[in-house]
Amino acid sequence: MILLVRIERPMVIDNYFNLGLLMGAVLSFLLSIYLLFYPNRFYPNRFLGALALTWAITVFAFILQSPEFFSRFPHLYASPDVCTLLFFPLMYLYIRFYLYTDARMTPRTYLHFLPAVAYVICFIPFFILPGSEKAEMIQQNSLPGWFRPLQTGFNLIIILQGVFYSIFSLRMLHKFQYFRKRRLSKFQLESFQWLKTFTIINIILWVAGTTGVFLEIFGLSIFIDLFKVYYMGITILTILLSIFSIQRPQLFSEPEDLKDLLRSRTKQTASIAADESGEDYTFFLNYLENEKPYLKTDLKMQDLVEETGYTYKRISEIFNNQFNKSFYDVMNEYRTMEAKQLIKSNFHVNHTLNHLAEKAGFNSKATFNRTFKKYTGLTPSEFIKSIQ
Repeated sequence: MILLVRIERPMVIDNYFNLGLLMGAVLSFLLSIYLLFYPNRFYPNRFLGALALTWAITVFAFILQSPEFFSRFPHLYASPDVCTLLFFPLMYLYIRFYLYTDARMTPRTYLHFLPAVAYVICFIPFFILPGSEKAEMIQQNSLPGWFRPLQTGFNLIIILQGVFYSIFSLRMLHKFQYFRKRRLSKFQLESFQWLKTFTIINIILWVAGTTGVFLEIFGLSIFIDLFKVYYMGITILTILLSIFSIQRPQLFSEPEDLKDLLRSRTKQTASIAADESGEDYTFFLNYLENEKPYLKTDLKMQDLVEETGYTYKRISEIFNNQFNKSFYDVMNEYRTMEAKQLIKSNFHVNHTLNHLAEKAGFNSKATFNRTFKKYTGLTPSEFIKSIQ
């Protein structure tokens, strides 16, 4: 027979606020399990599930933190803090992988997790201490001299993460909306609006939490506890996510995202297909003339995928079938036209041809000379003499 034994001196949830937070943390944990393990075909859910899990751990730590709790479980002291270093990287990666199905995990992607890894490495000397020694430090408030300054340093990193990842996330959403809004259905617009709302709420919570940190650093107090606002906001957002996932399961469980929905269409007539091809061709003409991506010396087609929202395959089709040239031929032709304009504006008078070539988007002088002669029949030097 299994005996259920109560732990002596159980932790007491002594107010409705903490009880609400605890319920939200449990709900967040359950949601994270759902997103991480079901369904297994929608990759962005992994990031959202990991984000929900970090929320759950952080809220649990906020509710239970006390000298009594950490004296009983000293190995948990400071360890949940690593989760806060994952909030904004996971939010950014979720948005990116949700919008762009062509996005893949690369070695550079893992750089987003460096602050969290650095936190663990820096605090290893404390984490590996025996539990009894840690418990004594916590009870007597005699932590190592380096402990608090290091924590403050990582708090500042979290604040900077909020600034930069908020900018990156909003910029990504703005780009996607700018290029693709006219092609979104009602369902897609609603999903996109949810992403924007999700991002904005995260930013608002970050502002509240950051303000609370600064007030604590400078020993100031106001009429409201901003940390409670922060953690309650996380709880409410988690509950909203749960309700949304129940009402709109396709957003979480189907192997579709906004980009798939944009491209997954039923078979259309040849005339409609032709109109769409013409529309895409016009779009890229305007994009090349207005945005001038070819000025980037190391431009790749994948850059256009991320900038415009079109798939790699579709961009290749547009260049080969509509421009009747390869991607690199089109880019070099535009670069040559840019170089001619620079020469006509006397840019070469005060700068070297190497600098002019780089300004026009060429990655070397040899490529510049060869391409320029291919499209004009003259070398750059010969072209300069011909217009003088």
